Amino acid sequence: MNVTHIDIGRDFATNLGPRYKKDGKHSGQEFRERLLEPAFVRSDVVVISLDSIGGYSASFLEEAFGGLVRQHGYAEVSRKLKLDAVARAYLKPVIEQWMRDADPSAGTGATK
Repeated sequence: MNVTHIDIGRDFATNLGPRYKKDGKHSGQEFRERLLEPAFVRSDVVVISLDSIGGYSASFLEEAFGGLVRQHGYAEVSRKLKLDAVARAYLKPVIEQWMRDADPSAGTGATK
């Protein structure tokens, strides 16, 4: 089984930006396109470590993880993506809800 680990603070940035690349550096879109999407496509499991960042904006997280669901569907993303958080454990249900809300097959998913 091919497992990829991504620590957002170590592998991407310690100060996260906005939702879209056009709005600033270290955006959720940039994280998804540069790290998350390639890892998701090439790996059986992608483990995302959330604890190395002091704070996250809702727009960053929704674009990164909701955007991945809009590309691949909730069923596949929820099967392959694992969220690793101890200090930031409260983020896991929030991200999971945004992922469910973004599912294009549900007919009520959020749009970009």
